[in-house]
Amino acid sequence: MSRLIRKRHPCTRSSPAAPPASAPPPRSPTPGPARGSPAALHANVVGNALLVQAVLSGMRRNGFGRIVFVSSGAAEEGRPGPGPYGTAKMALHGMARALAWEAGGDGVLVNVAVAGLTITEAERPVTQEALDRVAARTPSRRLSTADDMAALIHFLGSAANRNVTGEFVRDGSNAGRSSHTG
Repeated sequence: MSRLIRKRHPCTRSSPAAPPASAPPPRSPTPGPARGSPAALHANVVGNALLVQAVLSGMRRNGFGRIVFVSSGAAEEGRPGPGPYGTAKMALHGMARALAWEAGGDGVLVNVAVAGLTITEAERPVTQEALDRVAARTPSRRLSTADDMAALIHFLGSAANRNVTGEFVRDGSNAGRSSHTG
């Protein structure tokens, strides 16, 4: 093996040198979803799986249960930046579908409430102009509020939800992703 490493192609340099000025900057050694994944996966996937494990047998015994995972539009968009977060949230989608099939016959309904850009009291580095642009791309011409998401989660987790299961229910702020918006 060491012979192979020592033998260089005639076009390679024999000593390390800086890349030419026109070369692109080096990529991160752990790109995209791999960077920061263990913590994001543990918090979003393992935590939810442990919670389901703790309550599922009782729900099945009672013949009734509602499980609602909370996800984000970042799970489906795959944009740079929230890679580990989006990856972890997408895992909830798979878990919900599997649980819907596994527990549905026992009266347990499982869904995912998918939040888009939601107006909260938290400060965020987004200008009002940017928020207005996103809102203009939604059918209701407004962004969802935390109360809107709470109402969606409340419905999915209540007896009023009689047979919606295995679904990813998006709030109105997610509708701006549609290709037909202008």
